[in-house]
Amino acid sequence: MAALAEAADYAPASLYTYFPSRSALVAAMQQRALHTLGGVAESTLQAWDLEHGAGDPAPGPEVAALARLWVFSDLFLVAPESHPREFRLQQQLLATPNVQEAGDAATVVPAAMSVLDRPRRLLADAVTAGALQAPATTTDPTESPLDGDLLRTLAWVTALNGGMLLDGLGTGVPTTGATLGHELTAALLRGWGADPHHLADARAATAGWVAAHL
Repeated sequence: MAALAEAADYAPASLYTYFPSRSALVAAMQQRALHTLGGVAESTLQAWDLEHGAGDPAPGPEVAALARLWVFSDLFLVAPESHPREFRLQQQLLATPNVQEAGDAATVVPAAMSVLDRPRRLLADAVTAGALQAPATTTDPTESPLDGDLLRTLAWVTALNGGMLLDGLGTGVPTTGATLGHELTAALLRGWGADPHHLADARAATAGWVAAHL
């Protein structure tokens, strides 16, 4: 509880005044972290659009759409340094089972889905621009139709999160989570139909931009 209190900027003794259990506290902190990360993603993408939306010559709709996907990927991969507390909490949400009780975990889902809607829209925009192929029709475990862009979003975000876990293995690992994350993004976008030349042009346009603007 002491570590949670420090992360939440509360005195340990006061925590139970506001939260009935450790599980409820973790859920509240995860919701706040997701809200912060979502706000950073939105403002960073808006800054990219303002800076590059009127570029001359225009890169073309396919490259422009892929560039915004690269910006999001870079933003995710730099989060352990730019927002370490929030990143740890979202990583815990994705990778650590039984951190909180089921009822408390359920309260985090709307915040998580709201944050995931940003990359989902980026992927959908890339399909509209012709930068990616349309996702195949699929269903969820109850056989209800599942948004293919959402499925791609979940695959992308969980892949990036898994790649970042590599950094926790210590010395002797031949690469970094960020480097692996770049490879994962490139591989997924190619697999979803991105033209290799368009993808390379988009990467060249965005390389280093996020790190310089946070």
